[in-house]
Amino acid sequence: MVDPGPSGSGEAGEMRQVHVLVEGATEERLVQQVLQPELLVRDIWVTPVALKTRRAAGRPHDKGGVSRWPKIEHDIRALLRNPAVDTVTTMLDLYGLPSDTPGLSGAPAGDAYARVGHIEEAMARVIDDERFVPFLVLHETEAWVLAAANELAELIESPRLADVLRSHVTAAGGPELVNDGPDTAPSKRILRAHPAYRKVVDGPDAIELLGLGALRTACPHLDAWLKRLESESGSRDRCS
Repeated sequence: MVDPGPSGSGEAGEMRQVHVLVEGATEERLVQQVLQPELLVRDIWVTPVALKTRRAAGRPHDKGGVSRWPKIEHDIRALLRNPAVDTVTTMLDLYGLPSDTPGLSGAPAGDAYARVGHIEEAMARVIDDERFVPFLVLHETEAWVLAAANELAELIESPRLADVLRSHVTAAGGPELVNDGPDTAPSKRILRAHPAYRKVVDGPDAIELLGLGALRTACPHLDAWLKRLESESGSRDRCS
């Protein structure tokens, strides 16, 4: 159970409440281990909320995964119905996003940053709520693990792994630009280089060792999202 943190009342100087809709356990750990400590010192409390993918009669919902856009939209709007939440955002992988996601079919090809920005803007138009800040990971959270290649290699005591993963980042021009093909996505490259890779444990631990500051430097799309969350918090405090 995630600690909901202090209550956000909208008054200056109080903790701002940000709910982050995530895909599953790996992303929950990333929010808790990597994002939360740094944002907390900026008076922002981030709470990961996993997507509800299906519900069996008489049983709690199962968590994790993305199926169709209406399910994502339903969860976003459910979070926005909570008046205590200052900002609702997403942390979903662009890789594997449902085909019916707003803006996806008409997104420009070639420039990954233009493509993801186009889709995020379309999502924002559909939700149409000033408290909603869409964010899609380029291309999946394993790109952040590529940024932490040295730290992952240190964790598993395999110096060669760092060289292999860094070569992918260098060839692409950055961890966020490593492509999202079914055989070449960041997760596939990591598993090929290290078949014993544990997604839920090794990835967040390596990124935590790297540190959010270094990760933001390596991943400009991630950095822009966090700056917006920080700016949203500051602007609302000033308007309180």
